[in-house]
Amino acid sequence: MKNIITLTLLCIVLVAEAQTQYGWVQKASIPATGRHRSTALSCGNRGYVGLGHINSIVDVLFDDWWEYDPGSDTWSQKANFAGGLRYHAAGFTIGNEIFVGTGRAPSSVLMNDFYKYSPATNTWTPVASFPGTARRGAVSFEINGAGYVGTGSYYGDWYKYNPVTNSWSGIASGPPARISGVGMSVNGKGYCGTGDVGGNTGDWWEYNPVTNQWTQKATLTGLPRMEACGFAYDGKCFVGTGDDYSSGTNYQDFWCWNPVTNAWTQVTDFGGAARRYLVALTIGQRVYAGTGTSGMNYNDWWEYGSISSIDEQQVNAEVVAFPSPAVESVTLRSDVFPLQNMTCVLYDVNGKAVRIENFSNEAMPVIQRNDLPAGVYTFVCTANSQFVSTGKFIFQ
Repeated sequence: MKNIITLTLLCIVLVAEAQTQYGWVQKASIPATGRHRSTALSCGNRGYVGLGHINSIVDVLFDDWWEYDPGSDTWSQKANFAGGLRYHAAGFTIGNEIFVGTGRAPSSVLMNDFYKYSPATNTWTPVASFPGTARRGAVSFEINGAGYVGTGSYYGDWYKYNPVTNSWSGIASGPPARISGVGMSVNGKGYCGTGDVGGNTGDWWEYNPVTNQWTQKATLTGLPRMEACGFAYDGKCFVGTGDDYSSGTNYQDFWCWNPVTNAWTQVTDFGGAARRYLVALTIGQRVYAGTGTSGMNYNDWWEYGSISSIDEQQVNAEVVAFPSPAVESVTLRSDVFPLQNMTCVLYDVNGKAVRIENFSNEAMPVIQRNDLPAGVYTFVCTANSQFVSTGKFIFQ
């Protein structure tokens, strides 16, 4: 039937697109209390998330530490953070070890202690304390085997950690003092931006460790923000979510900065609810993000990456969308996979998520057009947090 488009996982049509399609897929939630101002880092092929707090009624702090295995999509609890209850801490990974420190402890005490976590032995060990004034909400990243920590608590100073000598040294200050900014490293350079500078900001700064200099880059094209999420992926910097300083409006959008062109491009919105204090980490060719708050504290977990790079061993489902082109609705059908209790995320031609459809008992789910404009749409289907299939259809 010429009006039926047969779509398979890793659809050849997707691969042939002029630009790679990116999207979010929900994974297994962290088996712990939802929270915000947590800490997330990767080491090897595992992710680690912990610490944080809840402050809706009574301030509750956490010191737990969780390991995520992306291969099995499972979590396991590890040794608690040695520094005790803590939130808004900074951290970086060097080699096979994770370093976490600073932040706020009970009774709003600001800290400057630092600890090293070894995944191989599941142990925490004290290391040299951060030499700057105790603070929270600092920015941190790793470059060439050294850790960098700066800003936070409205300070503007920066320091470099050498794991070989277990010592810190000051580096050049650059970005204006702030709290709750984002930081990451790409191609041997560090980046810092957004946050609260007495008001939300969208500024963006690059640090060159060779010259020990900061250079201001193009300002974030999207709305200025604080308490955002940032991560490095595919040789670029990504910044999104967060909130507005004055109104408390939570954001869901994401933006990509290309260091080659010094330009920002809007990409797919975060797959979960709009929020602030989302944390993220990168493992191989995938990004993982979760926790945060919008007034509600979250423990959900999401995977981000190119739709066309899903593992080939998952190619086991075929979905048909018909009719296509369609005017008012399209129906999904599969002869090899039950479509009940399925979630479909729709993306436009720019890779932006435009709708999430949750189906319960429908054997042949229907996607209504409603207010969607004419165009080509990609859909990504999941069931029980597992990837099912992807495909396309057209609304004319």
